[in-house]
Amino acid sequence: MNDGRWRRDELAALTLGITEGRIDRRAFTRRALALGLSLPAIGAILTTYGAGAAVRAQEPTAPANPITVTVGGTPIAVAAQDIDGATPGGVFRYARAEDSNNLDPVTNDGNVNIWIFMNVYDQLVRVGSDGASLVPGLAESWEVSPDGVTYTFKLRPGVLFSDGTPLKASDVLYSFVRAANDPAETWTFTLTALQRDAAGQVQGITTPDDTTVVIQLAQPWAPFLSDVAMFNLSIVSEAFARGNEARLTQECMGTGPFVMAEWRKGEVIRLTKNPNYWEEGLPYLDEVQVFVVPDDNNRILQLQGGEIDGTYDVPASRVPELRQDPNLKVIEFPSTFSQYVTLNHRNPPLDDVNARLALQYATDKQTLIEVVLFGVGVEATSFMPKGALYWNDTLPGFPYDVERAKTLLAQSKTPDGFTLEIQTSAGSAEEEQLATVLKDLWTQIGVDLQISPLERSVVLDNYRSNAFQAQITGWTNDIIDPDELVAYAVLPESSEAYHTGWANPEAQDLARRGAAELDPAKRKEIYFRIQEIFNEDAVMLLLYHTPYVDVTTTRVRNFGHPPTGQWEWKQTWLEQ
Repeated sequence: MNDGRWRRDELAALTLGITEGRIDRRAFTRRALALGLSLPAIGAILTTYGAGAAVRAQEPTAPANPITVTVGGTPIAVAAQDIDGATPGGVFRYARAEDSNNLDPVTNDGNVNIWIFMNVYDQLVRVGSDGASLVPGLAESWEVSPDGVTYTFKLRPGVLFSDGTPLKASDVLYSFVRAANDPAETWTFTLTALQRDAAGQVQGITTPDDTTVVIQLAQPWAPFLSDVAMFNLSIVSEAFARGNEARLTQECMGTGPFVMAEWRKGEVIRLTKNPNYWEEGLPYLDEVQVFVVPDDNNRILQLQGGEIDGTYDVPASRVPELRQDPNLKVIEFPSTFSQYVTLNHRNPPLDDVNARLALQYATDKQTLIEVVLFGVGVEATSFMPKGALYWNDTLPGFPYDVERAKTLLAQSKTPDGFTLEIQTSAGSAEEEQLATVLKDLWTQIGVDLQISPLERSVVLDNYRSNAFQAQITGWTNDIIDPDELVAYAVLPESSEAYHTGWANPEAQDLARRGAAELDPAKRKEIYFRIQEIFNEDAVMLLLYHTPYVDVTTTRVRNFGHPPTGQWEWKQTWLEQ
């Protein structure tokens, strides 16, 4: 066990001790100082956990690191797939804190949905297992014209939807046109470069025959193949959906490894093996059952008792204990997850850049990482995931500097401070802890943070309708190109710049140029500058990047959770 992990485990044990009342505040402070924690960090931990709170786990780190699996206290770096001797059959029982609410690939923006339906649907192109390359999906091959505007995809022969009907080029046409015409326009940037007529109708997709799809772009579009691999361009059966698209929020018809056999709301989603799946021999599992267990302790008790085989949403305070269990595997997957506080610029006081900058410098990210994540995270210096394509490694971020924060606030329209509401998801211990620490930190500059716990559905509705001042939000890249996140966080037509209302003409122009630029060196320059502007305007509060943490029993083999987030279960298998 390395020193860093020992320090995290010792901190977790100390925090659990004070939470349960087995360690008094003086003893905690003495031992925490010996571990090298700062006094502000210690104070924040005592504020957060002294009243008996429990910690909730997070998600993600930067891609390119090996997967780390810990069994019985021994960490093991995993470099290859674990499919030797794979045994077909069995039911994999998995639990998470929150249920899905909409399984339509086009109209939703929640990982609780995407990570499920990506096991049911396929795309023409998909991200490779390394998380950094593109490989054939339903298209077995493709050609790009020399001018970069015509893409010709050849579909795999003999692919069937799960109901036994054949995949045709017309299904691709239907799925792409539907995605391009989504009224909400949340993800329509993936097809921005399609040719359209004067009325805005898509003209750039043709199907010369049942196995060929030709896509004509109005201009070169560097991220196009990456965009094609995105969840909103999943291929849906036209015969199943046309004329009754509303059913796609609750039902699925795809060509992927699993079929959605049952969905008992608030209880379980059952995915069964697709007998018509085109990858020979896959999936190994007969069935995946995804249970909804909101209570952290109940999920862990079910895992330890053998009622389930795996879980996500693991409280950080419990991870050291679970690492020591010889019957469990704690898996830390490299990820593209970033945590933010989204700030609404539309009204005072957050319409003032100096007020927003003051919040940035008044936030001790290291304390947050220690208190909320037990050290399992790295400070964010950009809104883009650390290590992702064109991530700006030259940015200093916002080092903790209370005096600088006070100076900036004095230059704002609210020099004496202000009251700010942050909306959190009721029942999320992690969000509660994060907000509590922020409240403590920001009192130093005269900001009174009011914490408003709301039902998760209300938080999401308020986010989408811009009815908030501040919210805790997160991001996971769904494609390997920066275009997805940049479009979402910068362009007004995607999501009103992450629902902040931020409007910077230079950044918007660069975002559009970056997608149209084919020269990698020039694209890097463009995206580096976008990140600089984002920080100059303090668009959102940048917090940290973390890994995905999943825990399974030792009989679960080859559990998949790539940097792009969706669970991959087609090659998961169970020891008999």
